[in-house]
Amino acid sequence: MRPIDFTGKLVVVTGASSGLGREIARTLALSEGADLVIAARRQDRLEALKAELESQCRARVHVVVVDLSTPDGPERLFREASARGEVFGLVNCAGITFYGRTMEVPLERSLQIVAVNQIAIMKLTLLFLGAFLPRGTGAILSITSVAAFVPWPFQNIYSAAKSAVQHFMEGLAHEYKGSGVSFSTFAPGGMATEMLALSGLDRKHGMDSPFNMHPALSARKALTAFKRHKLCRVPGILNRMGMIIFKHAPRAFSWWAAAGNLAP
Repeated sequence: MRPIDFTGKLVVVTGASSGLGREIARTLALSEGADLVIAARRQDRLEALKAELESQCRARVHVVVVDLSTPDGPERLFREASARGEVFGLVNCAGITFYGRTMEVPLERSLQIVAVNQIAIMKLTLLFLGAFLPRGTGAILSITSVAAFVPWPFQNIYSAAKSAVQHFMEGLAHEYKGSGVSFSTFAPGGMATEMLALSGLDRKHGMDSPFNMHPALSARKALTAFKRHKLCRVPGILNRMGMIIFKHAPRAFSWWAAAGNLAP
């Protein structure tokens, strides 16, 4: 299968106001020649990114301010993105988490984590897939996590949501094999992003920790895998070694190792 060429194609990127989403949007526009719909809650950051990209390349960048934790957020993004032109690609990158024991998380926050990391991704994927399938072309990338493959104590709600998305994307890839639509997931470990500080995880692993990959490097790896139609890519030698160990080790060991890495 030929690598995807994003030149002149319209791609929707969620979570584009910061972190990995912002870097994926930058790389798509500056290195891949894509046009963009960038979506997040913070309009000022989206407008600044739009101005930056349009000043440096020929990409057309459209801003959609949306809260994907709300019930109508995904549908509104789909409508507004589709009004900008024929969408070719979707990058589900918006995400939030919480660091601590599950019962320390306010219920409202837990539901918000599920809404953003699972429900919104599933809704957006189904909405855009419904447009891609009749055309026989399109591409969807969902950012999951190494926490999608093993129970991840102290990020329990986040881990469960990411696991659901990982299984969802792999299931779609098998159901719609040969449809012309490409399905990919990218499952990073820690990253030096704003989410680390907002969740409190920087108390355990600081921004300068060797376990945290820089978002710009993660973005390049994610898009390389996306272009090559990789169903699942885990970046970083340590992360890949960990996944091999978790796959073959007894379940109790995997739980113990994950808990030990994150225990407060």
